[in-house]
Amino acid sequence: MAVQRKGFAAPNDPVLVKTAEKIPVKAIASFKTKKIIEKMLAFAYPEQSDRKRPVLVGLAAPQVKLSKRIILVDVKADGYGKVGDLRVYINPEITWKSKEQTEWYEGCFSTDRVCGIVSRPTKVKVKAYNPEGKVVTETHEGYVARIFQHEIDHLNGKEFVGHITDDEKLHWVEDGQFPEYRDKEAWRSWPVKCPRERWEKTKGISL
Repeated sequence: MAVQRKGFAAPNDPVLVKTAEKIPVKAIASFKTKKIIEKMLAFAYPEQSDRKRPVLVGLAAPQVKLSKRIILVDVKADGYGKVGDLRVYINPEITWKSKEQTEWYEGCFSTDRVCGIVSRPTKVKVKAYNPEGKVVTETHEGYVARIFQHEIDHLNGKEFVGHITDDEKLHWVEDGQFPEYRDKEAWRSWPVKCPRERWEKTKGISL
């Protein structure tokens, strides 16, 4: 079994494979929704403070055991540990994706030490509600576009590992190794692979 951070859903938690529930428009600015957002932010901010470990750049409500369509995305994240503008998106949806795709590494607080190289559209348009209940439409590219796709996948019961078909692109990275993996782009030729069977065992699934 994987060792997950306190309060986060374990890799084998059923909430991670469910389709999260939409927040009714009339409930977006409610006290209940506000408390969910506060809980997510309380988990997120401490995980942004130490660049010697994986830095949180996004979070989906299911990752903290809440099956709701709410995500956090740091729109200043650069893929090298820089963060600085964590925003809330409610009922987010991607309305457009570029045909051009880019490969980059991804990790996740829901997959323990399993990371990998994922190909995704380079640019996306996103429509969502902000915490005040107003519709926001934004265009993002590069690493931030990747975060949106990764987090919205969580809302649909999917994880980045499902996008990887080549086990050579599935990696095992200890916490202390993550700065090298991330900052020096060592992920491009990471020597420690994570075969599919090891990932399934990490999730606690019997083969």
